[in-house]
Amino acid sequence: MRQGALPVGLLVGGLLLTGCGASPTTGTTGSAPDKNPYAAYESLTGKERTDKLLADAKSEGGVLDLYTSNTDIQDLVDGFQKAYPGVKVHAFRANSETVLQRALQENQANKPQNDVMDTNDLELRALDGQHLLHAYKGPAESGLKDTAKNLGGWTAERFNAFVVGWNTDKVKAGQEPKDFADFADPKWKGKLSVEVGDWDWYASMHTYLTEEKGMSPSAVDALFKKIAANIKVVKGHTVQGELLSAGQFAVALSVYSHTVDKAAKKGAPVAWRPAVEPVILRPNGIALMARPRHPAAALLWTDWVLTEGQKIIAESLRIPAAKSVPGYKDPIPAGTTTYSLSKTAETDTKKWNTAYDALLRGVPTAG
Repeated sequence: MRQGALPVGLLVGGLLLTGCGASPTTGTTGSAPDKNPYAAYESLTGKERTDKLLADAKSEGGVLDLYTSNTDIQDLVDGFQKAYPGVKVHAFRANSETVLQRALQENQANKPQNDVMDTNDLELRALDGQHLLHAYKGPAESGLKDTAKNLGGWTAERFNAFVVGWNTDKVKAGQEPKDFADFADPKWKGKLSVEVGDWDWYASMHTYLTEEKGMSPSAVDALFKKIAANIKVVKGHTVQGELLSAGQFAVALSVYSHTVDKAAKKGAPVAWRPAVEPVILRPNGIALMARPRHPAAALLWTDWVLTEGQKIIAESLRIPAAKSVPGYKDPIPAGTTTYSLSKTAETDTKKWNTAYDALLRGVPTAG
């Protein structure tokens, strides 16, 4: 969840300016550590690996320190602690910018406090760019989708799907939206919503329309300007889902599929299928910290999340990173056009953040 408007690049830069002095034992932000804290385990597999990791995790103190923006993290924590009752998980959860900022500041002060990071891709790329992550190369990799691997210092553990969701009391059967461009129609005035921090969604939609649909950038800008005249802004995807369920607006243009599916499962009048194309997929990942306090616990957690933990991720109505999860059915209908998060969202964060802020300037707030 992105609840702030500060670009990742600017956030990293600002923190680097305020950092403290270096320590030869911990290194500094911007430099890789001299020693690999996971070296003793990387050649191990199977029961030998698990037994060694569990024994060493207990000798470290039986603790794992986890920073996360995952709203479903407690389900994973409970599952892990059931599997390994000798290891206690201390999870700090906040929005993605906060967990990024906390990790950066602690490493700048040469006092890293977490072992594992679980958050959005752009924040993980920012941490990786400062050499604060250690690439996972464990046996669980073989069971993951290709799109979940080889991402640098982190690995996707699940995927968030940005979809167009609607309130079925406000949008009757047979009147469901069919094409994104239709939302420029004045009939939707005051009936649409976007999330205030979803500049990466905006970057991806803009890029999809230009690079995949052949529209000129000026035509896409004009389209979004017309759509912006019809929208209300909300802060936070959880709040967005709640307001959609309550009928505060008819359609959410950038809601997560699992948010809608969970609400519908509880009886809320919401839906997102048949899907308005494209469905935009954003990897959310898990990363080993390069300077963990509890390396064995960190690796034990990561092994588990990328294997047995995938079942729990699927049960939370998210899209798991594993190729196959028993009993799991992909929520995205077969044949639906999907589009991965725009590469330019990674490299041009300031550009897209600024453009999205400008688009929403003066737009009313929902609720």
